[in-house]
Amino acid sequence: MLDIDKLPSDFQECVRFHGHSCPGLAIGYAAAKIGTQALRVERSADEEVVAIVENDSCAVDGVQVLLGCTFGKGNLVFRDWGKQVFTFLSRKDGRGVRVAFRGVKDCDDERRRALKQKIEAGTATPEELSEWHELRGKMTLDLVTGDPVAYFDVREVTVKIPPEATIVPTVPCGQCGEAAMTSRMVEKDGKLFCRGCAEGQVGP
Repeated sequence: MLDIDKLPSDFQECVRFHGHSCPGLAIGYAAAKIGTQALRVERSADEEVVAIVENDSCAVDGVQVLLGCTFGKGNLVFRDWGKQVFTFLSRKDGRGVRVAFRGVKDCDDERRRALKQKIEAGTATPEELSEWHELRGKMTLDLVTGDPVAYFDVREVTVKIPPEATIVPTVPCGQCGEAAMTSRMVEKDGKLFCRGCAEGQVGP
């Protein structure tokens, strides 16, 4: 079993935020380490660093903790492309780096998938459960303590940096009455509606 207390303190912080340790979290941690080093930036107090993530997996929590990129600050951009790919941008000098996960050598992916199927089917033995945790722990350890560049394809990119977050007026929706940002509302027959009402999706 992986001993979290023996891992770097910043990864332990990621675990506390995320709720548990897992390979997915370690992928985001390692990717963020690359971004920090390549762009020579620190954790973003405001919007100094922007992260564009192409998945909504555990990895994104590692990015949030290490780089300070969050939806609330407007410097975390989600693209639902299902790829463990991360683009980090520095507002200070306009530089960007794209970090694409390509896997961890010596981690038995096929065996882990087979064990996961057994676990999900409820047929895994105690020994197989133990092996599953051992393999996940090994992958996590490799990502957290190894050279992160060994697991990713990394290249500098030129990407238009999203504008900084702005405060826009909020007004009641013409149907449900809930306040919504005017920049996100839909106008119909001279009235403004939240997108949920405009698309018939508001309600339990």
